[in-house]
Amino acid sequence: MRLVLCDDHRLFAEPVAVALEGRGHQVVVATSPAEAFRAVAEEEPDMCLMDLRFPDGDGIDAIAELTRGHPLCAVVVLSGTADPGAVDEARAAGAAGFVRKDQPLSAVFAALDRIAAGRPPAPPPPPADVDGQRRGPTRQLLDALTQRERQVLRCLVHAEDTVGIARSLGVAPSTVRTHLQRVLQKLGVNNRLQAVALVANAGLDVER
Repeated sequence: MRLVLCDDHRLFAEPVAVALEGRGHQVVVATSPAEAFRAVAEEEPDMCLMDLRFPDGDGIDAIAELTRGHPLCAVVVLSGTADPGAVDEARAAGAAGFVRKDQPLSAVFAALDRIAAGRPPAPPPPPADVDGQRRGPTRQLLDALTQRERQVLRCLVHAEDTVGIARSLGVAPSTVRTHLQRVLQKLGVNNRLQAVALVANAGLDVER
């Protein structure tokens, strides 16, 4: 498929785009609704993945405009919110489906495949703590990381793979994998994409 992925958090959008391209899709990343409108007009994609919250635009309005102007492009919400009202608004605006960012990547792929085939995606599970580890604000989860774990997370959100992180930090890939596993456990997530989504959705600073 030809896809436009619209999300103002590049640290989330770019790894997702790479994963989609790895499945044979052609992906253009946009960081605002205005960029998405231009990309859809130029690329004529099969699907546009749209977040709901932007600093300079509204995802619901963007969905309505895209579905009116480009009826052959299915607009799918890819958002971190679990608000039922947002889901209803997106559907009323013409969204072909609603996929949550915090789902495993395999579930995101499956939902997109179902939508592309004209079938509604399976409803995502209600958001819940992972192994009971999500206690307190997300900021506290980040603060619980050691300095080295924070460095690994910083590399991760910059879309570096295990070998790249090892090179950046001057350690062995096996050491990176150990640190990554600890980061995922402390953040209460199952995989790297969920860790990136958690940081993106909370607007956390991993640079310090």
